[in-house]
Amino acid sequence: MKKIVSIMLMWLAVFSLNAYALDSKVLDMRNKFFEESKAIKLILPHSQDAALLTSMFDSCIMAASQYDAYFFMLGIFEVIKKDEATTSSADLLIGWLRQIKGTNDLSIKSMVSINIPLEVDTKANVAKMITYFAESNNRIDLEIKKIENIKQSLKIPATASEKPKAKAKK
Repeated sequence: MKKIVSIMLMWLAVFSLNAYALDSKVLDMRNKFFEESKAIKLILPHSQDAALLTSMFDSCIMAASQYDAYFFMLGIFEVIKKDEATTSSADLLIGWLRQIKGTNDLSIKSMVSINIPLEVDTKANVAKMITYFAESNNRIDLEIKKIENIKQSLKIPATASEKPKAKAKK
């Protein structure tokens, strides 16, 4: 009976993980970066700050791509057979989210350190991008908490390769 309940809870967690990824604040964040890249692309040809705007455009596309990769990684939970599942899948997702957060932090630092005169539109885009990257980091923290909760609720035993090796008897 315990095994059936455990399996049902695991499948519930798997399906809920995939369902909330389709309609979530994380997906909204990805779309914000993509929309901002289009806005930057529109002002790029008429701006004196082309180098900075190009860099910001690249940052938007990279952020959107990192989120796309995260959504593909959520598929890990769909392809793992129920008797082969371990918490390492959740660890991979958490690691990827932390990588995105690190990239966001780097982007924020580079934009905050700009000390040259900028056009008004460029200043507005820089401020918006800093806000988006900070918001993205906040949402990533929430996403990590969700995945950690799912990981804890699964309580799936480690595979033989993940178990600590027993000391050999003499």
